[in-house]
Amino acid sequence: MATTTVEPKARKRRRKTRTKNISPLPAIVASELTASQIDLTPGKEHVICPDCRTWTPITGVLGTPVLVPHHTTPYHDRTTTPRRCSSSNRRIVLDTAVDTWRAELAERTEVSATVASRRPTKILPKPKTGSTPAASQLKPVPLAAEQVRQVFHRHQQQCLACTDEPQDGVRTVRLCLDGQRLADTYLRLLRQEPRRRVQRDVFARERRRFDRQYAAAAPAKRQTEWAAVLPAVRNADTRRADMPVTARTISVFRHTDVPLQPQEVEAHDQRQAELGRQYAARPANT
Repeated sequence: MATTTVEPKARKRRRKTRTKNISPLPAIVASELTASQIDLTPGKEHVICPDCRTWTPITGVLGTPVLVPHHTTPYHDRTTTPRRCSSSNRRIVLDTAVDTWRAELAERTEVSATVASRRPTKILPKPKTGSTPAASQLKPVPLAAEQVRQVFHRHQQQCLACTDEPQDGVRTVRLCLDGQRLADTYLRLLRQEPRRRVQRDVFARERRRFDRQYAAAAPAKRQTEWAAVLPAVRNADTRRADMPVTARTISVFRHTDVPLQPQEVEAHDQRQAELGRQYAARPANT
C-alpha cells in the first residue's frame, strides 16, 4: 500500500509592525544640512541623527519620510543596555533634489581635495653627516693590545654565550666565535708587543738621525744654490749700473708710449667735420 508524502509547509510569519507614531520634535529640514550630513541616493536614503550623531535610515520617502527608530549607539556596537534615541520616528522634510545634492557633494569633495593639496608638507630636517675622507686620506692606526683587551672585556659582559665560571676548583672559560677571535687577537698582539716596541724605537732613532743630517746639510745646500744663481745676479747688476739714471726709473719691459697725434691728419680732420655736422643736425630734445 502506497504511503502519502506530506510536503513540509513553512510557518506563517508575522508581518513587520509599522507604527504611525510621529515624534513630537520639530521636523528636520534637508536643505539646512550639508551635503556630507545626508545621503539622498535612491533606495539608500540616510541622514545623521542630530541627537545621537549616528547614520540613520529614512523610511517613507514616497509618503511621510521619518527617521527609522534607532538606538543611541550604532547597530554594529552591541550593548547590554540599549537606549532608544529621542529622534526616532522624527519627520524629515526632503526639500533638496537629488541632482542638487550630488552637485553640492561633488563640489565639496573637490574643495576638500584642493585644500588638502595646499597644505604645506612637513619639512624633515636633513641629518648633517660629515664628509667621508678619500682613500688616500685615511691614516691606518695600528692595533694595540690594550684596546683589544677592553673590547674583549665588554664583549664578555654583553655576550650570553661567553661564560667564565669555576667548576670543581678549575676555572673554565667558554667563548663564542667572536669572543674567541678577540682573545686570539689579544694574545697575538701581546706576543708581538716587544718586537713592535723595538721597531718603534729604531724608527724614532733613525728619524732623529735624518733630522740632524738635514739640519747640518742645509747651510751647505743653501750656499750651493746661491753659487748657482750668482752669475745671473751679477750680470743683472752690471746691466743696471750701465743704464743712465733717467732710464733706470723706467722699466725696460715697459711698452711703447701711446701716440698722441693721428697718423693721417687730413682724414682725421674730415671725420671730425662730418661728426660736427651730424651733431648740429640733431634736434635739441634728443
